[in-house]
Amino acid sequence: MASRRAAVAVAWFLAAACVPPMAAAGQEEPAPGREEAMFEYLAAEVAAQRGETGEALATMARLARELRDPRIARRAAEIAIRGRALEPALDMAMLLVELEPDNSLGRDLVASLLANRGELDQAREVLAGYLRESNDRPLLLTQLAHFFARYPDKAAVLEATRLLAGAYPSLPESPYAIGVAALVAGKAEVAKAESTAALERRPGWAQAAILHAQALKKISPEAVIGYYQSFVARFPAEKDVRIQLARELAAAKRNAEARDQFRAVERLSGSDPQIPYAIGLLSLQLDDYEDAEVAFRRALGMGHPDPGAVYLALGQTAESAKRYDEALDWYRKVEAGDWIRAQMRIASLIAKRDGLAKGREYLQGIHPRTQEERIQMVQVEAQLLRDAKAWQDTFDVLSRAVQQFPDSFELLYDRAMAAERVNRLDVLEADLRRVIELKPDYAHAYNALGYTLADRTDRLDEALALIQKAVKLSPDDPFILDSLGWVQYRRGKLDEALAHLQAAYTARPDPEIAAHLGEVLWKLGRKDEASKVWKSALTENPGHESLIAVMQKFQP
Repeated sequence: MASRRAAVAVAWFLAAACVPPMAAAGQEEPAPGREEAMFEYLAAEVAAQRGETGEALATMARLARELRDPRIARRAAEIAIRGRALEPALDMAMLLVELEPDNSLGRDLVASLLANRGELDQAREVLAGYLRESNDRPLLLTQLAHFFARYPDKAAVLEATRLLAGAYPSLPESPYAIGVAALVAGKAEVAKAESTAALERRPGWAQAAILHAQALKKISPEAVIGYYQSFVARFPAEKDVRIQLARELAAAKRNAEARDQFRAVERLSGSDPQIPYAIGLLSLQLDDYEDAEVAFRRALGMGHPDPGAVYLALGQTAESAKRYDEALDWYRKVEAGDWIRAQMRIASLIAKRDGLAKGREYLQGIHPRTQEERIQMVQVEAQLLRDAKAWQDTFDVLSRAVQQFPDSFELLYDRAMAAERVNRLDVLEADLRRVIELKPDYAHAYNALGYTLADRTDRLDEALALIQKAVKLSPDDPFILDSLGWVQYRRGKLDEALAHLQAAYTARPDPEIAAHLGEVLWKLGRKDEASKVWKSALTENPGHESLIAVMQKFQP
C-alpha cells in the first residue's frame, strides 16, 4: 500500500506540474471516492500530457460517468477536443449538461460540436439518441434550443424540435421545447399555444409561465403585466416569475409596485444580494433615500459581487439627500469597474458644492488610464460647463478635444450639440455628418441633424428624410417620434404631427415634447388641451426654458 501511495504522489506531482488551465481550475481532489479512482485519474492526466490521448480519454470518460463528477467530465471533454475525438467530446459535453444544468459551458460545447457535424438532420438524429438513453430526458428537452443555437435556419430548427419533442408527448417539457423554438423562429402564437400546453401538464411551472409571457409580449404587450400578476396570485412562491414581473413593472415606470415584488422575492429567498440592490435602485428612483440606503447596505452585507456599483449607488443616494460629504466618502471607496464614473461624480459634486472652477480643477487632476476614459473626462467637463450654461466654454473644450480625437463619434456628437447653442450650425452639420460616416447606424445623429434642419432652417424635405432614417433605426424612440412630429408640423401637416407627438408624449412625458405637442394642439384650435399639457409639464418641470418660451409665445 505504501508503494501505491508513493506512485499516487508522483503522479499527482507530474500532473500538477503540466496540467492545462481547465484541469487546474478544480484544485480539490476531482471527486471523493476510492484511492484507486484517484490513482486512475492522475495516471490518465500523465498519459494526456504524454500525448496518449486514447488511453487518457477512455479512463477519464469512464471515471466521469462512474463518479458523476463535472470536473472530470470537463477535463475529459477538453482532452477529447484537443485530440479531435468529437464523438467522445460530445458524450462528455452532454454528461456535463446533466451534471451542471445551470452552467452554460456544457450547453455551449454541445452547440459547437453539433454545428461542426454539419447538417441539422444529422444533429437531430444524434440528439434523438441522447434523449432515448438519457437519465434526465426532461432536462435535455428544455436545453434543445441551446443545442440548436448555432443553426441559422430557425424555421427548420422548429421542425427538428417538433420531431424530437413529439416522441415524448406526456412530458410538459415537450411543448415547452417546441414553444421556445417557435418563439426564436418568430412564431409567437405557436409559442403561446405550446406554453399553455406545458402549463396544463405542469401547473405553476415558472419557466413555462415566463415563456408564455414572452410570447404575449410579441402579441399583446399590454397584457404581460396582468398575466404575471395573475400567475403570482395563484403561485405566490414562484420567485423567478416575481422577478420578471418586477422588471416589467420597472420598465413601465411603476417603480413602487416593482419594489413591492422585489421585496416579496427577498422574503421568499433572502440569499441573493442582487435583490436588495434592485430594491435600493427603485427606492432611489422613488426619492426614498432612507430605504435606498438600508437596501444598499444590506446588499453589501450579503456580499454583492460588485461592491463598487453599490458604493456608487450609496454615493448617489447620499448626494440626492444633500449629504455631500457622505456622498464623497462613498464615491472614494470605488476602486475597480466603476472607478471612472465615481471620479466623475466626485468632480460634479465638488462643482455643485464648491463652484465650477473647483470641480474642473479636480477633474483635470485625474489621470485617465485609457483613451476611452480620457474622452469620458472631456464629456464630464463639458457637462459641468453645460450645467453652468457656459455654452461658449463648452464648445471650446469640446473643440480642443475633437482636435485631439478627430474620430471620436461621441465627442463630435457632443460638440454638435454645443455648436447649436452658440449658433454655429455649420459646425453642427459637419460634425453630425461625420458621425453618420463613422457610425451609420447611430439613430440619434440622423435625428439631431434632421431636427435642427427642421427647427432652424427651411430645408424641410432634407430634414424629413434624415428623421425617417432615424425612425427606421430606432422606431420606438420617443424623442425621434417627437422630431418626426415637429418636422411634419413645420411642413404644415398638423394631423400627422399631432399623431406622432401624442405617441411620443405617451411614451415619454418629457417637457420638450410637451412644448411641441401643446403648440400643435394650439394651432389646431384645441387651446384648452394645449394649456393643460403645458401646465402639467411645467408643474413637473418648473423653470423649464422651452415650456416657458412656448407658453409666453401663445399666452403672453
